[in-house]
Amino acid sequence: MKKLSIIISFVFLWSYNGFAESINVKKKIKFPKDIVQGYKNDMGSLWGLSCTYSGSNKCMTPNYAYKIVSKDENYPVRLGNKSVRMELRKGDCHQKRKGSHNDCKASPPAERHEFGIEFDKSTGIKGETWHAHSIFLPSDTPIINSEWITMGQFHNIGYDLPPVNFDIKKKNLELVTRFHCIHPSKFNKPCNSDDNLKAIKKIINTNKLFGQWNDIVVNANWTSNIKKGFFKLWVNGKLVYHFVGRTVAPKDQITFQFGIYRGAAKSSDDAIHVVYYDEIRKAKSCKKLKLAKLEYFCQDLENQKIEKIYKLQ
Repeated sequence: MKKLSIIISFVFLWSYNGFAESINVKKKIKFPKDIVQGYKNDMGSLWGLSCTYSGSNKCMTPNYAYKIVSKDENYPVRLGNKSVRMELRKGDCHQKRKGSHNDCKASPPAERHEFGIEFDKSTGIKGETWHAHSIFLPSDTPIINSEWITMGQFHNIGYDLPPVNFDIKKKNLELVTRFHCIHPSKFNKPCNSDDNLKAIKKIINTNKLFGQWNDIVVNANWTSNIKKGFFKLWVNGKLVYHFVGRTVAPKDQITFQFGIYRGAAKSSDDAIHVVYYDEIRKAKSCKKLKLAKLEYFCQDLENQKIEKIYKLQ
């Protein structure tokens, strides 16, 4: 019998039910190729999950935080037989290690269950890359009293402000960018996404967001060179956003994170969020992204133009 790599125990967690069965996720997680492809590090595509340091060389998270599910069990799956289900409840905040960032005590406080590729010298994203992921939000997804609800982001590794978030706002999915915050005129100065309304764009309406799969494709040149950087976004095969300018902070790299990250729920109402992810892919070209099984074709995507390109002078 194989030795269990996940240790199950009961610990006190600040979650909506007080005590919850928890798992030790200090050991990083490897997803099946049915769900994730193309994200690799020296250890072979290992992902870290938000967790709370226990003081006994463990990093604990509730056992409902994530689960690999299958179509055979009647779970939503975009392609193949598996997807990953993630769940966040009121009070699920973390501090990954002693002395590190503490979501519970942040200003403002936050809650999250979020995966990020385990960083080493080979995993930082730079230069031109293509990315794809599919997201499914159940029809009964609540809109809660929270300052933000993020369902995935491209984040600088060193600089605090992520250049790209995918946020739920008023039952729509919005692209929230902070490219203006890393522009030379604003870099290392106070900056918010709403400082520039062009930085926020509704990309999926309510009637298409819930109870169905939505496919997101990104082509970006991650560089601090203002003349060479760009970020293009397709939703369900349609080009909806095109930015030209600096896309990453100087001397930095990008990482992709997926899951649920939100401002702490402010009421006692039902504040449980569930989301499914599938077909998470990264490649150096559209062709290598292998989108045909999702019924998208590179020539069609690359030939699309948009009326307004967002530029920073």
